[in-house]
Amino acid sequence: MKRLVVMAFALVFGALACAPAASPAPQPSPPTKAPPTTQPAPVPAAVAGDPALQNLVEAAKKEGSVTLYSFNFVGDVGTAMQRGFEERYGVKVDIITGRGAEFIERLKTEARVGNRTGDFSEGSQVHIFNMKNAGVSTSLKDLPVLREKDVWKVEPTFLDPDGQVLAAYPTFMQSLVNTRLVKPEEEPKSWNDLLQPKWKGKILFTDPVVSSNAYIIFQPLVRTGILNEDYLQKLGAQDLQFVTGPAEGVQKLSRGESPLFVSSQAIDASNAVREGAPIKIFDLKEGTAGQAIMMTVIKDGPHPNAARLFANWWLSQEGQSVYTKAKGAPTIRKDVKGGLPAGLDLDPAKPVLPTADDLALQGKMFSDKAWVPLLKKAK
Repeated sequence: MKRLVVMAFALVFGALACAPAASPAPQPSPPTKAPPTTQPAPVPAAVAGDPALQNLVEAAKKEGSVTLYSFNFVGDVGTAMQRGFEERYGVKVDIITGRGAEFIERLKTEARVGNRTGDFSEGSQVHIFNMKNAGVSTSLKDLPVLREKDVWKVEPTFLDPDGQVLAAYPTFMQSLVNTRLVKPEEEPKSWNDLLQPKWKGKILFTDPVVSSNAYIIFQPLVRTGILNEDYLQKLGAQDLQFVTGPAEGVQKLSRGESPLFVSSQAIDASNAVREGAPIKIFDLKEGTAGQAIMMTVIKDGPHPNAARLFANWWLSQEGQSVYTKAKGAPTIRKDVKGGLPAGLDLDPAKPVLPTADDLALQGKMFSDKAWVPLLKKAK
């Protein structure tokens, strides 16, 4: 019988916000059983024609199961990923959900006592990269799926050429507009357009005191010379309307309390749009900062081949299709239709992806509240 083990942890505020110290792990809730499969899934042609992948499948089947430490595989998303992989390969999936920082502490504890449980982990780029820095990840550079060419919107190894940390799907810090308040020809087309007097006091922005979004958005753009700190000071002078996070920003935008929300991701507004909210993305021609949900295989895990097979499957056309449909998320592949609703499925014309050094700097800047005096003027 299939099962999905879920451990509830609190959600973190921003992708780079510092997580609180790990709390004792609660007892897992009763497993959720996925419906039985009516018949075994056929062996994909890609496996039959690829000896390396066939060998990986056979080794994974001998191990029999894989345990995933996950931030995103919850509810229906977790069930879909579990069912899809199990039906494809006959390898049982257990999912333990929680926060990235707590998983790092758990992995360190497992290493000390010599009892590794987890095989695979996914989550925000900063937490998964911290797993590499803590020495608990292993290279995935030779995954069969990575030999595919001309299928990637974003190369899975963009953040880590060593291949220990792979991008599972990209996200972008895009700008949202209320289409009832702003006509298409009136939408800002560049970052400088946001400095026009007509937008003063009308731009929603996540509070840089409580959210790392400002650093995720602007640090790569400043590093590449697209923007500078003088621009941030001018934007701060626009009397930004601060919200505590994406949920509040999308709610206010949906209600028409402001026409623009400039510090969010498309997926943050997906449920609101499906319910009829008049929201869409507008692109800014100079460039838009990106990030990604990342994955890694845990060093010395009990089921290394099954973990590698799961990573390979998630990046495959089938795995991406299952995930994007269940999550309503964008995809890393060109040959897969993303799960975002119309109006939110616009990839930026000029994505600016972070480096590992950017991640470290963004975290420090948020901790130091470096740009608060620029963006958040004292009233």
